[in-house]
Amino acid sequence: MLPSTLINLEKARALIADSNSQAQDILASVLAGFGLRNVVRVNTGREAQEELRARPVDLIFTDAQIKDVDGYDLIAWLRRQSSETLRQTPAILVSAHTPLRDVVRARDCGASFMVAKPLSPQVLLERILWVARSDRAFIECDVYVGPDRRWRNAGPPVEHPDGRRRDDQAAEIGQAADDNLSQTELDQLVKPQRTAA
Repeated sequence: MLPSTLINLEKARALIADSNSQAQDILASVLAGFGLRNVVRVNTGREAQEELRARPVDLIFTDAQIKDVDGYDLIAWLRRQSSETLRQTPAILVSAHTPLRDVVRARDCGASFMVAKPLSPQVLLERILWVARSDRAFIECDVYVGPDRRWRNAGPPVEHPDGRRRDDQAAEIGQAADDNLSQTELDQLVKPQRTAA
């Protein structure tokens, strides 16, 4: 691993919220492999809220379908109703089902990222590194609280310059959209990129 990808997680504290104890074990062992051993496990969304009120953490992993308060609502609560010290805590939503509507729901509730099960240690480590190094602004307004959702319009995040999906826009296309080019001008920029993919 390159020095630029190293991160020390020994003093970090994480919360795993999942109703499945085997899923908790898998995630905890992957995190321990990264050096993150100070992990609190809870079985329900309400337990997660109680734990977060009692002791803040550095990183949250929650299953989307956790009991009581699902993962989406837990993150929405974290972003809107929790204390100021908790509000900006990175929260990664984990789910066995990731259709586009659920990915959009995760984005809109304020999740930092969504990771699909079965978990890949490499993908999980990438997301942790992205969160640790991210310069995404934290947005607080009437309709949304959470990490800036607009990164795709300005191209991929700095942490992943090649994009994550085949249809991610190049940075120059995002900039052109930000510069209010007409739809025809934007289509001209997008067409060559789509034919090359």
